[in-house]
Amino acid sequence: MDNRIAWVWLSLACGAGSRAPVNLLRVFSSAENILKADRKTLSEKLDKPDRGLLSALSNKDTSEAQMILQRCDENNVLVLTPADPRYPRALYQLRDAPCVLYAIGYLPDFEKNCCCAVVGTRKMSDYGKGMAYSIGRGLGAGGAVLVSGLALGVDGMAMAGALSAGGTTVGVLGCGIDIVYPGEHKELFSRVIKTGAIITEYPPGTPPSGRNFPIRNRIISGLSDAVVIVEGDLRSGALITARHALYQGRELYAVPGRIGDAGAAGTNLLIKTGAQAITDAVDVLKNYEFIYPHSVRVKAAETAMEGKATPEDVTDVAVRMNVSTPDGPKYYGQGNYGGKKGTTVPRETPRRTAKPKKEKNLPSKKVLARFDEHKAEAKRNMIPANPVAFDLLDDSAKNVYAAMTADAPCLADDIRVEGLSFPDILTALTLLELCGAVECTAGNYYVKRSLTEISGADSEKE
Repeated sequence: MDNRIAWVWLSLACGAGSRAPVNLLRVFSSAENILKADRKTLSEKLDKPDRGLLSALSNKDTSEAQMILQRCDENNVLVLTPADPRYPRALYQLRDAPCVLYAIGYLPDFEKNCCCAVVGTRKMSDYGKGMAYSIGRGLGAGGAVLVSGLALGVDGMAMAGALSAGGTTVGVLGCGIDIVYPGEHKELFSRVIKTGAIITEYPPGTPPSGRNFPIRNRIISGLSDAVVIVEGDLRSGALITARHALYQGRELYAVPGRIGDAGAAGTNLLIKTGAQAITDAVDVLKNYEFIYPHSVRVKAAETAMEGKATPEDVTDVAVRMNVSTPDGPKYYGQGNYGGKKGTTVPRETPRRTAKPKKEKNLPSKKVLARFDEHKAEAKRNMIPANPVAFDLLDDSAKNVYAAMTADAPCLADDIRVEGLSFPDILTALTLLELCGAVECTAGNYYVKRSLTEISGADSEKE
């Protein structure tokens, strides 16, 4: 049997962002052993397994996994598992390492190249736009692999800058590999896969969803030696990436902004709390010149940035690659929203769609065909959290706790409990945080803690 079947089956059973696969592999050694284990064996070897997870792992039907692999093989989509030598070794150390990565394009050698993530707000200012382009261009010219989320705003502008310098980029999606999201970046998507790669842990057919992106961000930082935050407010998802970077032991850099600007609040806070302030790509590359002497070229980066790029230069790249303008709701070029080259056009349709409706939202058929028969939804994370001093909690707190999904970051606004108002939910979250059942992370995202994490924390206290 193709060992990839067991890995894909495991990823579907546990869900994206779950810590369950790593914990299971410590007990069973391989995905094949987990697939072969019956319910009784799983129950005996796992410490207080969650019923939902146990039920998912006890279902040995691999037909969906086989269909995914067949479609991927037919359409030149790489399916990378930890058993594959091409799987990025930097991800092995993550406690929530993805057990499957789907990829198209040309994977760079992550071990032999300096990889740098550049992320930030979608609603970038003119200043943020220029800095994202400049840093991306410098990193691309300097030989670094730029990793980002292909999102509107800073992410897209930084990738466009790197590509304009002939650099290599890697985009990490929060949806299936067969969906170009956001649709406005169709042109950027096609340019990335000509020299770099696009990857995701979500199975084909998974639509973009708000909850997917904080989970996706750990891969962006996990692939990188350094993470640069260009611009973002205190609720920006870029701060989630910054937190992942700190947990993963990555170097964190931030671009300082003007005090009082909302878009600079997040980066300035990071600098105050320990992130290194930078003004250009050389500030990052000089720290890796001796680690990657055969790939990092500081002088080339300096040359590329000589003669500061004018707003017209940045705009020209944005037009050619159809990346977003600084004011957010408008876009350059002849993208999904029409318009002529060199002009901006008001957005007339919603920016985010559940799934592409037209073939034009997909990359070239030579690279990837539509997975028309596969309509898999993103699986819920099945890992439970351990009740912590639940006898001290009221029913409201217990209901809020039950409404959350373990290890899946969410905002208080996203939690819905019948009979509870928003202030009631905030009060319940405060109680849950005080007793250790949930954690409030960067950007005011709440995470329901897993059994393993809580048990580990308790043992440390003892």
